[in-house]
Amino acid sequence: MTTLKYADIQQIQHCLQELYTLCDLETLATKVISVLPDVVASDLVVWSPANFSQHRILPAVIKDLDSLALEEVEQTAYHHFYEHPLARHYVETHDARAYKISDFLSSSELHQLEGLYHGFLRLVDAEEQMIVVLPTASTDTLDISFQHATDIVIALHRPKRNFTERDRLVLNLLQTHLLQAYKNAIAVSRMQHELAQLHKVQEQFGMITLAINGRVQTMTQKAWELLTHYFHDTWSPSFHLPELLQHWVNYQISLFNCDDVTQLRAPLQIEQEKTRLIVHLSCDRSQAQCFLMLEEQSSSRFSPKVLEMLGLTKREAEVLFWGANDKSTKEIASILGCREKTVEKHFEHIYEKLGVQTRMSAIMKALTTLGLINPINSNL
Repeated sequence: MTTLKYADIQQIQHCLQELYTLCDLETLATKVISVLPDVVASDLVVWSPANFSQHRILPAVIKDLDSLALEEVEQTAYHHFYEHPLARHYVETHDARAYKISDFLSSSELHQLEGLYHGFLRLVDAEEQMIVVLPTASTDTLDISFQHATDIVIALHRPKRNFTERDRLVLNLLQTHLLQAYKNAIAVSRMQHELAQLHKVQEQFGMITLAINGRVQTMTQKAWELLTHYFHDTWSPSFHLPELLQHWVNYQISLFNCDDVTQLRAPLQIEQEKTRLIVHLSCDRSQAQCFLMLEEQSSSRFSPKVLEMLGLTKREAEVLFWGANDKSTKEIASILGCREKTVEKHFEHIYEKLGVQTRMSAIMKALTTLGLINPINSNL
């Protein structure tokens, strides 16, 4: 029975410390081919995402091998995939434990193989190869460089056939940890991917993080540019909100203490000749933070579709639109093909949602909230 020495245990512990240092997939691959030779001596270590069902070796990570040579290796692996005895063994048995080429082929048999030996091993001065497979088919992967891989193949090479049973035991002991490190790297890569996407969204719309009292904490470059463009007459670029926007933010935050939360869904809109700035506010009381999302859109004419942004249904928006165009209840009923009582009922719902009591107040509230008219003597 193969046993490990104290020095072996120390080498394995050092390797595990490296493997469990969080990193992304690309970094993990580079790390593995760097630290494995410290535990199992080898002249060359290859990390290869693989798809055995499609007999494909995806872009491999091989230390000190230039891109042209790497491309040739990958082409050889593709065209001579099942020439490799370990590939055939894994496809037939799904046995992912460590195996050597010498477990299957003699030296003379190996030297007759055009692809495996003459197309790769001889070129890197290797007469032996030991492989361990990380079965990652059940691992949740990302839509990035390893998206078509079902397994990871880790191959170690030596110029002589002298891998020992101690080496095999160490690789088999490390296999579970290598797989866990791979899963950890997947999680880190996913977080990095999601953060990059979030950053992209933030920069596209412009985002400002506020303390619960309305003070600016962070501001993206896009938000800075939008504030400069839309408030250039009343705001000197600084780490403070323009006065009009600050008043609106303070008022909206105060509504969190009221029952009428529908007003929180109405964004602030500032119109220019061809564009408009739309500002959405959301608050997270548990984190004592608020967030402003700034988006620039092409200006559109006053329409029912625009009124739906106030939280109105499609029919309520149509009713208010025609009311704003000085149509009577009877005329609105005729236009929409419904009864006058139905129109009045829609107006009641509109009043409730906008926090007003009359048709004129509803129209003014809508136009003001949408930024289509400037508020006069308003507390906003």
